[in-house]
Amino acid sequence: MSNLAMVDNPDAEIGPFLRRIATMSDPKALHDMCHEFLYKFPPQRGLELSSFMSWSNPFFLPDIPAENAKQLTVSLEIFAEVMMRVKLMASRSSQLNVLVACAPKSASTFIQDALQKALNLPAAGLFTATTNAYSASMLGANLMEQEPDELALIRNGINGRGYVSQLHARCSPYMARLLDFYNVRPIVTYRNIFDTLVSMDDMLMGWRNNGPGNDGHYFNDGMPANFATLDRADRLMILAQRHTPWLVQFYISWRKCERAGLIKPLFVSYDEDFLSDKAVLAERVSTFLGAEKADPTRIAQAFADKTDAGSKRLNKGVAGRGADLPARVREQVLSIALFYREEEDISALIGL
Repeated sequence: MSNLAMVDNPDAEIGPFLRRIATMSDPKALHDMCHEFLYKFPPQRGLELSSFMSWSNPFFLPDIPAENAKQLTVSLEIFAEVMMRVKLMASRSSQLNVLVACAPKSASTFIQDALQKALNLPAAGLFTATTNAYSASMLGANLMEQEPDELALIRNGINGRGYVSQLHARCSPYMARLLDFYNVRPIVTYRNIFDTLVSMDDMLMGWRNNGPGNDGHYFNDGMPANFATLDRADRLMILAQRHTPWLVQFYISWRKCERAGLIKPLFVSYDEDFLSDKAVLAERVSTFLGAEKADPTRIAQAFADKTDAGSKRLNKGVAGRGADLPARVREQVLSIALFYREEEDISALIGL
């Protein structure tokens, strides 16, 4: 192995190890495991392998004595030049980079998985700098704002293949310019808020009923430890208070940046598009991404494949789940959402 591009196709021993450490969050266990592995190889391979390990997990650094570490330092001028070079590579790459920017429970995981298969592209994590696209929860990052990190955009933007990523991220002028700079095509998925809250409650109850004490779930969902024992109306009220402002801001932020000419996303409605004719949706996605790289037939076939829907978080796959929302929860949603009515047409979010 002579360069980082080979991390995706390493030899039989190194590759599995790098994939294993990518999701490790315990600093001591990570340190011990990596150094034990390093000692299996000749000393002259230490720098190479340490570099791969640091690339795989952002919290690993090898035990290098201070004097030796000084020999590895680079000047600010060299660092700036290297950064300019990799930014140049990523910004001028012709690979297909797709971001599914999504409201929660808008079929985004299903869409991401389908696009990976149809386009033959790997998944990519864009807000944590690791080689594992799904490591955010394992590394304790789920409560972070999922905005693209420039280092992650660069790392994935020079992989030579392209990628499909999924983020719960509001747009901003800065983010829009980053996505444009690194040639990322955003597909924005959204859903009726009332339906979203019911679907979120189902998902969280599944998580929190899996083990005693609900240990560890707070940093996944931010909910109180007794969430699963609360009345349904109280659970939905907590979700409404926490998520309604974000869900409205998410939708409006992408529309505002589009109107400002900063970005040209493809908007996909859960109700109007995803639950409708999949072939029509596939054609829209293909046209948006470019038919030469995104065959509409393959995309339609991937959208029609409902196998393993549970792992893709396709809950019920129906519209109107929020029809029985308790009145006080519905009023809570509207008391927040209607303040934004002058900003944007939000009828797709509240049905009014």
